[in-house]
Amino acid sequence: MRRLIITLIIMAIAVPCLQARRPRDKAGEVKNDVYSDKKYNFKLTLNDEWKYKVKKNDSKFRLVLVQKNYEIPPDYLDAPDYTMVPRLVLWVDTTSMSAFAFLDSLISENYSSDQRKELLREFDILNDNISEGGNSREKLVTRKKKAFNIEDKKALLWTGQMKYRKEVAISASSIGGKRVIGAYGGSMVGIKDGDNIYMFHLICEWNYFESNLAKAMQIIESITWK
Repeated sequence: MRRLIITLIIMAIAVPCLQARRPRDKAGEVKNDVYSDKKYNFKLTLNDEWKYKVKKNDSKFRLVLVQKNYEIPPDYLDAPDYTMVPRLVLWVDTTSMSAFAFLDSLISENYSSDQRKELLREFDILNDNISEGGNSREKLVTRKKKAFNIEDKKALLWTGQMKYRKEVAISASSIGGKRVIGAYGGSMVGIKDGDNIYMFHLICEWNYFESNLAKAMQIIESITWK
């Protein structure tokens, strides 16, 4: 009886450990700087400037890229952690809308859907009501929209700007800080392939938005479908 109890205890400890070590079902894989998606059968060419994280295969968020060596605004040189690190996110789902109509629904204040609520989790430029720790963001302003083609598919590029005010602590031991007035730059690219909608989102500091957008577009425009 004692042996049986010990065996059961060992099994209770070992099984969760084995499950934790079991590789998760990822959305895809990266080989030789090329991301291949399992579910949606597309490929993206990445580069060494970005760290990547492949999400789970049951997630609509497929891939998250974070820039490795990013520029820091002068106001943050004493407190670099306050910088918005350039981040590129890819989300895929199905919709009956066109890419143009779907993107408009995301920036509309009068439209609500489960997809829009889900995208707000990762598409930070849309979160114009976020205010925390004395920081505040102003209303999102659309800067431009541009239609273009990727392979034989119509795509839409949207760019916007959101000004903010932050109370920045110079160090953990400092009593006071300083107020920084800046802006975030954001872009979304929507591509429709059949019923699938591919949404890319980039956010970074406005100071470096144009150069980061150019880098992100190199990745976005590399997309190919099998």
